[in-house]
Amino acid sequence: MAKQTINQGTAPTGAGGDTFRSGSAKLQANDNELYDFIGGAANTTTLPSALPITKGGTGATTAAAARTNLGLGSAATANTTSSSTDTTSGRLLKTGDFGIGATVIPLKWAKTEVPNVSGVGAGFYRHGNNGCLLFKADNAIAWGCLLRMPHHTGEGSPQFRRASTDGSGTLESNYQTFYTTINTTVDGNGFIKKASPIVQLYADKIELNDEAQQQNIEFEKLGVGDYLIKGSSGFAQEGWYIETPKDANGNVLFSVIYTTLENDDISVKTYKKKFDLETASIVADLDNPVDITENRWIDLRLQELPQPEIEVTDDPEQ
Repeated sequence: MAKQTINQGTAPTGAGGDTFRSGSAKLQANDNELYDFIGGAANTTTLPSALPITKGGTGATTAAAARTNLGLGSAATANTTSSSTDTTSGRLLKTGDFGIGATVIPLKWAKTEVPNVSGVGAGFYRHGNNGCLLFKADNAIAWGCLLRMPHHTGEGSPQFRRASTDGSGTLESNYQTFYTTINTTVDGNGFIKKASPIVQLYADKIELNDEAQQQNIEFEKLGVGDYLIKGSSGFAQEGWYIETPKDANGNVLFSVIYTTLENDDISVKTYKKKFDLETASIVADLDNPVDITENRWIDLRLQELPQPEIEVTDDPEQ
């Protein structure tokens, strides 16, 4: 029903307006509709104690009853009723439960200190400022430094470490390194190799990995099979430093002659192959230069640039 407004007539006598009876009838009709809307009845004198759900209310006068009427579970009060060691199925996890998202751990990582198992539940915790993830087993006095991730390229490789205690102190294993795209490269023959700054030399361009991009490296093609790598840190001083593409039988596709010039530029020249009777070996045919085979490349591993030292501590409070 639309709201009924009483016609008050013309002032000051109210001439032409509703009579006392017709005006009171409109008031009563409006009142009855309000009672009916909020859950009462037109012929009752008592309003409901709470606005019904069907009318946009909760149907309750207490928070607990309102949550029940609205179908809210324990998640609605998880911040006050949940516990970090509560393993009840279906409960909501909060930041910090089982260590998830915790910014510090409440224990020291010390060889002479046995972890207080009753003081912290099983879970995952951040290990100090080392970018390391700690795992605590459910039914043992055991901690494992699962991951230590470098913050930037050149700061090291992702590593794994396990540590546990037998009750007399902490037993630690050495860090084990993960091989990833940070510390390895796939050479032109499809093999994974330890990486430093890597330059992939093609017939008409170079491609650099993340570490190589930290250097101001430039490429110049001087002629057929004649390439110049400028502005690099030079060849790696340990391990491998050059890899040439091979065919299915392991034979190199072309001969390569490389050298470091006086200005530290790297010269790479590629030639056809020939058999040398005197040495009984395959050598470069210096009279027949040839470009690097299409879609293949030569891998050049460079010397790493000095990186700032990062102090690593086993104390989570450091």
